[in-house]
Amino acid sequence: MKSLIKNFYSKNFVYKGKEKLSKLTILFIFFLNVFIFITLGLGIDFQIKVLNNPQVTFSSTCRTIINSNSVDDFNSYFYLSKDYNSKYQNIKNKEMDKRCSTLLYTKLKNVKTEHNIKTLRTNQKRVNNDLNKVSNELSYLRENYNTVLFEKMSSQESSKSIIKDKISSENIKLKYNLYLKENEKLKKEKENLLKQFKNSKSVRELLTFVKDNKKQIKEDYKNLSKSYDIKRELITLLFLLPLLLISFYIMKRYLTNEKYTLYIMFKNIVVVIFIPTIISTLSLIYILMPKIFLEKVLKFFYELEVPFIVYYLVIVLLVLIFGYIIVKIQKKHREDNRKLENNSISKIESFNKNICNKCFNKIDYKLMNFCPNCQNELKIKCNNCQKETIKGLNYCMNCADSIKS
Repeated sequence: MKSLIKNFYSKNFVYKGKEKLSKLTILFIFFLNVFIFITLGLGIDFQIKVLNNPQVTFSSTCRTIINSNSVDDFNSYFYLSKDYNSKYQNIKNKEMDKRCSTLLYTKLKNVKTEHNIKTLRTNQKRVNNDLNKVSNELSYLRENYNTVLFEKMSSQESSKSIIKDKISSENIKLKYNLYLKENEKLKKEKENLLKQFKNSKSVRELLTFVKDNKKQIKEDYKNLSKSYDIKRELITLLFLLPLLLISFYIMKRYLTNEKYTLYIMFKNIVVVIFIPTIISTLSLIYILMPKIFLEKVLKFFYELEVPFIVYYLVIVLLVLIFGYIIVKIQKKHREDNRKLENNSISKIESFNKNICNKCFNKIDYKLMNFCPNCQNELKIKCNNCQKETIKGLNYCMNCADSIKS
């Protein structure tokens, strides 16, 4: 399998010609890649829009209420102030699950008709503010009770008292009891606000509806989401695969005809299309892959109260995968460098630029026999004239006889 992939790569993605691309050509190929990548994204997005999105079938409001544990608390109904009759609401209603449309436009409408949510929240805010004031007064009286007693024992005049509101030993108890009664009254008022809302007909009907449908709607949404994800990836692959195959075929033709520039251009296009294709393929595999074993492993570590081990394992796995890739890339790089060392073209270029063809250090071929940086041999003796000539060149610089090094 490994040799098969290697042969496929070398036959289709390795060009053995001598032509080089100009910097301007490379720049335009780069821009072409960017534009194609953006266009692919727009095309995939357009294709996916034809699918029935589960977030339309089960709207966010529907899912919020179904997942809520406080349906009977009017503080959870702040979104009722919004108007759901949007521009495309009629289209959305046709795609929406009937249970959700019933929930949104019947049950919630009944709650909104029977109760003014804004007024309820305003009243609750007022009661809370009053409760805070009374609680502060009670705390103040408790904290200063001993001070009042000391003032009485010293027969201090009330005008010189350090306690506010002319509180004395005679009226402190009375004021304290009045505030206690006020506190209880406000608590009861707050409780009644919640109770009246909770026990109302519309809210009880909504609560019953949620309890009866909660489990099934959650299950249906989960199944629909999985089905949507599978369809999305399949549509993406159906959109990308023809482009990938056509681009690969054209690239192969240009490689066969030795049209280097066009080959490189389509080679880049193939890579650009291949990236979202492989991502979509992996996503599809992940969606279809049974996750029972993975869930059990995660549950096992959580029960051991050491969930961080899971992250350690992920890090180890990533290190192994990327470490393998990095080592392979570096190995190929070393092999390419060795090939370049024995390549006559690279040796001619090195001689013309006065650099070592092994380590690329700056050298002088006329004065030096070895590279001072890597000990690479620069000169050899000519078999014909027995004089030193440049190693790696085809002919002796003294007698022009052919050299094999």
